[in-house]
Amino acid sequence: MSKTNKTRSEKDSLSSVSVPKDAYYGAFTVRAQKNFQISSLRAPSVFREALGMVKLAAVQSNSSLGLLTKKQAKAIEKATKEFIDGKFNDEFDLDVFQAGAGTSYNMNANEIIANRANEILGGKKGEYEFVHPNNHVNLAQSTNDVIPTATRIAALLLLPELLQELTALEKEIGKKQEKYKNLVKCGRTHLQDAVPITLGQELDSYREALKKSKEFIEKQAEELQTVGIGGTAVGTGINTDPMYKKMIIHNLSKLLGIRFEKAKNSTEMTNNMNAFMNFSASLRSLATDLMNFSSNLKLMSMGPKAGLAEIELPKIQPGSSIMPGKVNPSVPEAIIMTSIHVLGNDKAIELAAQRSQFEINVMCPLIMFKLLESMEILTNAVSTLRKNCIKGLKANEKKIEKELEESLCNATVLVPYIGYQKTAEIVQSALKNNRTIREELLERKLYTASELKELLSAKYSTEPSRIKRKFVRE
Repeated sequence: MSKTNKTRSEKDSLSSVSVPKDAYYGAFTVRAQKNFQISSLRAPSVFREALGMVKLAAVQSNSSLGLLTKKQAKAIEKATKEFIDGKFNDEFDLDVFQAGAGTSYNMNANEIIANRANEILGGKKGEYEFVHPNNHVNLAQSTNDVIPTATRIAALLLLPELLQELTALEKEIGKKQEKYKNLVKCGRTHLQDAVPITLGQELDSYREALKKSKEFIEKQAEELQTVGIGGTAVGTGINTDPMYKKMIIHNLSKLLGIRFEKAKNSTEMTNNMNAFMNFSASLRSLATDLMNFSSNLKLMSMGPKAGLAEIELPKIQPGSSIMPGKVNPSVPEAIIMTSIHVLGNDKAIELAAQRSQFEINVMCPLIMFKLLESMEILTNAVSTLRKNCIKGLKANEKKIEKELEESLCNATVLVPYIGYQKTAEIVQSALKNNRTIREELLERKLYTASELKELLSAKYSTEPSRIKRKFVRE
C-alpha cells in the first residue's frame, strides 16, 4: 500500500474518505484496509492475475459492443495489463478475511485500473474524469460473477504445474518399482506379518493411487471451465448487453487458451459453490494418498538398527539438536504436515460452500484462498517428495531378505499343498521352537531344501500360480 503522508479526498456513497495522494486505489479500498485488519493472509498473485484477466476480457467485450469510447477502452486495457503484470502488487494487498463475496477485492482492482487509466488519459488520481471504477472498469460486472470466475481461472492456471509434478513423481516411483520388482519382502496387514510381496509391487500400489488421484483432479477441473460471468448480481444478467455474456466468455477463452463454457443457469453459479468443493475433494484425495505413502516410507525406514530398516531414505539434514548422528525421515514428515493442512483447507471449503443463502454465497474469498493455497503447497510437496526423497531411496536388500526368511509370511504358500490346519500347526511349532518356516518344514522332512527353494520362491508367493501336484502332501 502507498506510504505517503499526503492525502487526497474522495467521496463515495457514504461520505468523504482520505486516500494517500499517490495511491492508485481509492475510497473503497481505504475503507477495506481500515475495517478488516484480521490476519496477515493475502490473496496469491495468481488470483490477482486471474482477476485482471476477467477485467481485460470485460473491457474488450464492452468496447466491441460500443459501450466504451475507443480512448477509454484503450486506456483501461493498458492499465489492466499492467495490473495483471504485477505493477500494482503493493496496492492489491487486502486481508483475505473481509466483507463477504469479495467486493473489496473487486473494487480494489477497479480503483487501481481506473486511476491508472485516468493517468494515461491525462487525468488525476481520484478525480475519475475519464474513467470511473464502477461505471467503466466494472461495466456489466458484479462481484458475484467476477470473483467466482477469477477463482476458477486461478485454479486452472495452477493446475498444469500440479499435474506435471504428479506425473514426474509417478515416473520416479516407477523407476524404483522396476528396480526392485523381484525383491521379495514381508507383506504386512494390521502391522503383522502377512504374505510375501515384492518391494516393486508395494511401490506400484502407491504409484497407482497417485495416478488415480491425478485423474480425479483432472476430471473435477473440467467443471471449473463452466463460468457464470455475465450473470452479474444474481445471475439474471441485469445491466448487460444481450451479447455480452457470449462475448466475454469468448474473450476469456482466447486470452487464456482455455475453453470456457457458459453456465446453463447463471443464478445457480452465484449461489452454488459445489464446483469448488468437488475440486477440493480431489485435492483431499491426493493429500490422503501422499499421507499414506509418506507414513509407509517412515515405517519402512525406521531404525536404522532397532526398526524395520527395509529402505534407506536420503540423509538431507541432521535429525536432532541433542542426539548426535541421528537422522530423521524429514521429507515424509513434511509431506504429512502438508497433507493435514490440505485436509483442513478442504473442510473449510466444505463449510463455506454450505453457507449459500438465496442467490449468493458470500464465502468466496475464503474458498478462493483455501483452494489456491492447497494447490500451491501440494505442488511443492509433490516436487519435494520426488527430488529429496524418492529419487535417492534405496532398498536394504540383505535386511529385507533376512526379515522375510525369519518371518511367518511364507506359511500361506503351503495351504494349497498341506491344508490350512496343518499349516497353522507348523506356524505355531516354528514360533515355539524359534525356527523359520523353512527350518520347521525341513525338520519334519515334508520337503527337501531344493523343493522349498522352488515352493517358497517369488513365483509361488507373490503372484497367481497353478498348483503343482508334486508339492501336495496328503
